[in-house]
Amino acid sequence: MTEIPVNCLFNKKKTGCGATELAIRNSIPTLIAMPYVALVKNKTIYRKDHISVLGVYEGVTEQEIINYARNHTPLKIAVTYDSLPRTIQALEIAGLTPYKDLFLLIDEWHVLFNAYSFRHHAIASLLDYAAKFERVTYMTATPIEREYILDEIQHLPTCEIN
Repeated sequence: MTEIPVNCLFNKKKTGCGATELAIRNSIPTLIAMPYVALVKNKTIYRKDHISVLGVYEGVTEQEIINYARNHTPLKIAVTYDSLPRTIQALEIAGLTPYKDLFLLIDEWHVLFNAYSFRHHAIASLLDYAAKFERVTYMTATPIEREYILDEIQHLPTCEIN
């Protein structure tokens, strides 16, 4: 696989196949939204290479996001679902137009369905912001039956790795 399909519900079918790493290693400015801090840290501070990926979760400041945005290209930022709104705001302060300038990859999107009732504000906010991006992909290796997909993303086509 050389690129991630855009504007779809992407079923990569296999965990650990390298799709998130592809998003990190390619030349496309990318925001990767993840459900858990541990996943963000795994792709940022625990990297075993020299690729610079900013992790945004509780404790990471707006100024750190702005400084990273002004000093790195292509941008590679991994955020928790809850941190997406403040990351977008910081990127706008840094002079970017995130909805046009960046690709948004929502990793582990099946968690949206599972967490909707007890993390409603975070999930609803994520879905609202994601709808504004010109290029967004919802990626998982744990697909959900079409009838259970959240209304906000029901309109997206499904793409699969063959």
